Amino acid sequence: MNIEMYRIFFEIQKKHWCFVTRKDIVLDFVDRYLTKGNEKKVLDIGCGSGLMLNALQEVGQTFGMDVSDEAINFSKEIFDGRVEKGVLPDQLPYQEEFFDLITALDVIEHIDNDIDSINAIHSLLVPGGKCIFTVPAYMFLWSRHDDINQHKRRYTLSELNEKLVHAGFNVEKISYYNTILFPVVFLVRMLNNIMKRDGASDLDMPGTAMNFVLKKIFGIEKYLLRYLNLPFGVSVLAVVRK
Repeated sequence: MNIEMYRIFFEIQKKHWCFVTRKDIVLDFVDRYLTKGNEKKVLDIGCGSGLMLNALQEVGQTFGMDVSDEAINFSKEIFDGRVEKGVLPDQLPYQEEFFDLITALDVIEHIDNDIDSINAIHSLLVPGGKCIFTVPAYMFLWSRHDDINQHKRRYTLSELNEKLVHAGFNVEKISYYNTILFPVVFLVRMLNNIMKRDGASDLDMPGTAMNFVLKKIFGIEKYLLRYLNLPFGVSVLAVVRK
C-alpha cells in the first residue's frame, strides 16, 4: 500500500468494530499481565498504520517496527516515538533483551518461517518480558481474505501453543477469540468460497448501526476472556513470558 492507503486504513481502523475491539482486548491483557511504568520499553511489531502505537505509550516507552517504508512514514506522522524498518526473523533493528513487552498482532501468519520469527521475538525480550500474539484461526476458514492479505497459514490453538513453548516461552494465557460471531464468519466465508465470490475486505466499513452492534457483540469477549478460555473462534490470542 502507498502512504495514502495507510492514511485511509488508519481512519477506518479507528472506527471499525473488529480493529477497535481487538485493540481494547489487547490493552486489557496488557493491563492485567504487565506492570506499567516509564522505564518499561514496548515494541509493536508490524505496526502498519500505527493504530496501537499511541495507545501503548500509556504502558511505557513505545517503539514500532514494520517491513513497509510507507507504513513507517505514515506512523511517524501520527506517532512521535521511534519506528524502524525490520524484517522477521533475521533483520531486526533493535538489540536483544531490550523490551519488556512486545505485541505481534496478526503478524507471524504473514511470514514463511514463523518458528524462527517467534525465536527472534523471544530474543528481543528481557528475562521475564511478555509478548502478546494474535493470529487467525483454522485453515478451514481460509478464504480470499487470506489471499489478499498474503497469509501463509491459519493456526489452531494447539499448533500456536506448541510453537511458543518450543521457542522457550511460558504460556500464561492462550485462547480462541472472536467466538460469538464465529458462526456468522464461518457461513459467510464458506458461501463466498463455494460461490467463488471475493467477499469483504478489511477496508470495508459496515454501516454505522451495524458497526455499533458488531462492536458491542464482540466487546463482550473482553470480559469473558478475563475468566475463560474460549473453545473456538476466528482468531487465537496468546500472552507469553520469556
